[in-house]
Amino acid sequence: MAAPIPTNVTAYQNNWRFCVHCCGLWWNGRADNGACPSTLLPAGNPHRSPNGQHHGPSWDFILPANPSHSI
Repeated sequence: MAAPIPTNVTAYQNNWRFCVHCCGLWWNGRADNGACPSTLLPAGNPHRSPNGQHHGPSWDFILPANPSHSI
């Protein structure tokens, strides 16, 4: 289900994916896919990433942004 887009959005960033191990979003623009926190799970857990990286065939999530604002 799509969420309403706020009116102050000035940019979008695509290439975000859903990790089947940690159930989080990661940006798929890095060669190594970034570090997946599922490596903290005990060995043998089916949700543990086999190589410490995020994985998963996923939709391409496009996140709204406003680069002129910072956290």
